[in-house]
Amino acid sequence: MLKKYIPKGCSMHMFVRQYMRLLYDREADESYEEKRTQVSGSVVRYNFTIERHASKVYTRSMFEQFGKMIFKACAYKVEEVEKNRLYRTTHTDASRREKWSRVFDVNILDEGEQFDCECGMFAPMGMLCGHALKVMDYVGATEIFKKHILKRWTRDARGVLPEHMRHYQRDQAAGKNFTKRHSILYIQAMELVRQEIQVPQLMTS
Repeated sequence: MLKKYIPKGCSMHMFVRQYMRLLYDREADESYEEKRTQVSGSVVRYNFTIERHASKVYTRSMFEQFGKMIFKACAYKVEEVEKNRLYRTTHTDASRREKWSRVFDVNILDEGEQFDCECGMFAPMGMLCGHALKVMDYVGATEIFKKHILKRWTRDARGVLPEHMRHYQRDQAAGKNFTKRHSILYIQAMELVRQEIQVPQLMTS
């Protein structure tokens, strides 16, 4: 992320200026996403019960990604291998697909509150795959279980703050969060610049 803003071998002044720009752009992106979610809302396309729940949990961008997973889920059929434990999803057009993308097993863990698919998509992305969603619909799940909801993708993602900064959370004073970060960074940056100026002076004296 820093490489996009800060050129190699730049001066301390340039580093501070570009880092401030990075923080500003990140804050602007977050604010835009929040506003987009609040104003536009989320459009339910497939009328799945679990989709309606996702529309209330995720930001608009993540809900759109969730919709893509539901679209993929529609292309699979489910076979019950072991009731409430193991299910197998098979693509309806398996003959035209690569072997690795035809069949996926989905395990149900923690007394039905966790769906673990062998495709392994949830670990790196934090989003349920189409195979797991298909099985969840098959067994009648109406909501996404808490273990599958990462806060960073939700409407309350800005609330991920330590206890001593809890009063800066999105639902209490979202605007002050950036102000505080800006102030702290500015003070530390000025201290670095001051030290950088003092070192050459000491060397010449």
